Amino acid sequence: MNRRLLLPLVVLITVACVVAIVMVSISLTPSPEPTNVSVSEDMIQQSEDFYQSIDAVTDNIAAVMHDTAKELSSFTPDDPEAQEILRNLFNKYPNSAGIAWVSADKNVVSVPIHSLTGVLSSSELQNITEQSFAEHDVILTDPVMSNVYGMVVCFVVPVYAADGSYNGYLCFAHMPITLLNETPNTPYYKDTQYELWIANSEGTVFCHPDTSTIGYNYYTNSFYRGPANAFSGIRPIIETSEGTTKYEFYELNNVDVVEKTSIWKTLSFGGQDLRLVLVDFPYEVTEVTLPETIDLEEITDVSRALYLYAKKYGKEATLAAMNNPSGPFSNTGTEIFAVSTDGVILSMPSQSKIVGLNRINYQDAYGIRLVATLINRASQGGGYVHYYSELPYSTDQAIFGLACVIPVDETWIIGSRHSVLTYTVPINAEVRSKLIRAVQPVQEYVDAHGKEQTLSVLNDSFGEFNNSEIRFTAFSYDGKLLADADHPESIGIDMFSRVGPHGTSITRDLVLIAKQGGGFEYVESRDADPNFATISLMYVEPVDDEWFIAGAIELDSHRIISS
Repeated sequence: MNRRLLLPLVVLITVACVVAIVMVSISLTPSPEPTNVSVSEDMIQQSEDFYQSIDAVTDNIAAVMHDTAKELSSFTPDDPEAQEILRNLFNKYPNSAGIAWVSADKNVVSVPIHSLTGVLSSSELQNITEQSFAEHDVILTDPVMSNVYGMVVCFVVPVYAADGSYNGYLCFAHMPITLLNETPNTPYYKDTQYELWIANSEGTVFCHPDTSTIGYNYYTNSFYRGPANAFSGIRPIIETSEGTTKYEFYELNNVDVVEKTSIWKTLSFGGQDLRLVLVDFPYEVTEVTLPETIDLEEITDVSRALYLYAKKYGKEATLAAMNNPSGPFSNTGTEIFAVSTDGVILSMPSQSKIVGLNRINYQDAYGIRLVATLINRASQGGGYVHYYSELPYSTDQAIFGLACVIPVDETWIIGSRHSVLTYTVPINAEVRSKLIRAVQPVQEYVDAHGKEQTLSVLNDSFGEFNNSEIRFTAFSYDGKLLADADHPESIGIDMFSRVGPHGTSITRDLVLIAKQGGGFEYVESRDADPNFATISLMYVEPVDDEWFIAGAIELDSHRIISS
């Protein structure tokens, strides 16, 4: 054997053996018994209500999907009526992520047209065959990554042709939190202050207030080895069907460790044994104090100082300096951070407990994958990223902030961030679904009337799509502006050179999102007063491989940072 290949092979075998030994030791360790601690009558009642609610939701979705599959028995995916049937189902669930029919010969029809592109290419869906439904007439997948929504869970049912032959499957994707609460991104159960989370009997997290942990596994992820009693406290929940227990774990800030009291029941559905966990714990709501005035130039200065320090002293010394409470970056007046280019937090003094964790799927208040966006911006040479950071223990308030990120090398990035307003802002939780459902009729209009007539309507300020709340634009993939009722003078102009007030390549970002299957982006545009700008949430939906549509809703106005 080539000696150059021998050492990597030995290392690989050694690592595999260590992992195997760890997993075997875990499996051989006797399952702990729930401690059966005393819980309040209200927790017992809410746990039962939680179970009944999830049971009803999952049964309803499965029943409607089976009815839809029967409707499709007389059609093929290229039939326009098939897409209409899927659209009718999608519209019944305002916060669903999308639905697709994948026929036996791998033809696909989906609503929205491109939002499930990444989901359908995952191994969970690629490996589904007729035999997959031998034991269950509906399958609930483990969490799957969606380009548009982050982690989603999929309900899957078989489709049979009129002659009874297997003709693929329906996949209906949902954002996990929307299965639990009508309002997206709400960490509590209904109107209570009980935290809730769901994991299956294998230890995989299906739903959690910390969205970045969805898809984590309790047995293998280092996050759950943090607090000394966390893993031993959570194991009874994973390994027994019901009970009550106490365990120590991080509160919603991921800063302090608290004792949590939990009660859980198990719902068996779609081949999964789901632990439905209701949690109570003591906490104090710390009043958020924002400065009366904000000097946003500091975030640029601090990021540049971090970058220069990293280039001079190296990675290890820089991270040590950042984490030192009395070090050179301890009183910058901003929040500093360092992240690997694969999403692992290397330094974040304000939330030191999450250092070492992969937060690539962390979502802000509007579902934007903030860490992924920071990495993407750094890959373009660095720049600015806006975000809405939810206030812990609040269901409707967020801090609107701006981060400046710079790549140190191809393996890690550094940055600084700060609020851009002196007050918190309300979260409009319905904006995402509003945008998706506003774009859908435009897609239908394209199908019915063609590209040119659709663009004519979009360019009409008083057309049937543009209104005071939602404004539409359309672009070709080469950056040409095709529709914008507010800026008719720019129609036909190549907009790839357009940049936002902070130098962000707006059109390029939108084209990248469209090529990935669509998704959401914050877009900053300058106000009439050149010192101020407005942030809008924009939803991008590709029409085909030549052009895409985008709808936008304005969120907040703010003073522009000098660069």
